Amino acid sequence: MTALHDLLDRGDRDGARSLANKTLEQKPTDGEALSALARLSLEAGEVDAAKGLLARVSPRDRGLYEVQLAEAMVLQLSSQPDAARLAFAQLTGTAPTRPEAFFALGLSLLEKEDAKGAERALGTAVQLSPKHFLYRFRHAEALAQAGRFEDAAGELMKSIELRPDFTQAYLAFARMVEASGQADKALEILGGGLSAMPTDRRLLAEVARLKLASGDVEAAMAQAEKAPGGALGLAEELMRGNAHDAAIEVCTRLEQQGKGSAQVTLVKALAYENSARTDEALQAYAHAMTQDTSDWSAANNRGLLLLEEYPEDPQKVAEAKQNLDEAVRRAAGKVADPLLNLALWYGRNEQWAEGIAAAQQVVSHPNAGALKAHAQKMVESMQKAAKSA
Repeated sequence: MTALHDLLDRGDRDGARSLANKTLEQKPTDGEALSALARLSLEAGEVDAAKGLLARVSPRDRGLYEVQLAEAMVLQLSSQPDAARLAFAQLTGTAPTRPEAFFALGLSLLEKEDAKGAERALGTAVQLSPKHFLYRFRHAEALAQAGRFEDAAGELMKSIELRPDFTQAYLAFARMVEASGQADKALEILGGGLSAMPTDRRLLAEVARLKLASGDVEAAMAQAEKAPGGALGLAEELMRGNAHDAAIEVCTRLEQQGKGSAQVTLVKALAYENSARTDEALQAYAHAMTQDTSDWSAANNRGLLLLEEYPEDPQKVAEAKQNLDEAVRRAAGKVADPLLNLALWYGRNEQWAEGIAAAQQVVSHPNAGALKAHAQKMVESMQKAAKSA
């Protein structure tokens, strides 16, 4: 492995980017540098950018392992998993001592739910690079998927030994143990993680979730107060971790303690929505709108939820428009999100001129960020629809 890709593989993204850019100043078509930047683009979900970088590779460097690996990753993220798996497999044959293609092949096979194939590929990656904590972690995932839980536990323990601050390993280990009915042991595992990272929100949230599941609400709330951001921050973390019932419980307890707020209600609404409890989500969003009349997010979320859930109900669709208009008013041009959703509303209702105008405002918005690309596609789509109408 080259120094550049070693930096990338170790997770030193800034170091890899810096070295790649310095290399390109001297060699603008260097395959190793361009493939490294392409992989960084893929990590950010920027597939087109990765393709553009790889297109600049010189013909002489096209056959480099790193370039072919990045090209296979592009296939994987371009909804061509079969072609990607074939490319990864070919790389494992041409470079049998390099672990990266075995690892990528294993991940692709995991997505296909081919547990045995994934275990073989990831096991080989571990053999070739036994001190790589992430290879161990993913190998454990394949072993668990294949029903080999004791072996998976061993790999998770090794992953933690190699990287004591790797939160995901503690979480995966605890959840696997909990699934076997050993909630107390799961808490012990999480406690070990908290010994290394006492303020880690994901670990604190998982401990609180387990205590809530056992009915020990007071202990869970006490745990919640230890988290950065307090109980509200922990409720947000529970929601992000798909522990929606636990997030709702924490928010409810905060309200009962007289600590309710628009933000608490908003988190509760999001948890309701993610649990497909639509009516309760709509009620909570409406309440949050009254608690803070300057915040745009509750109105935005409520309008979008109405639009998505009740597209055939004229009254609900009209209500969605009112909420989105209110969100735009409250945002006062500071953010582009409600404008994009308003453009979506216009598009769904075939009001092309208004939709194009709203989407174009997003395109020109200084804080649009990733929304700009979505808005540009919406403009193009609605322009085509308007012509054919």
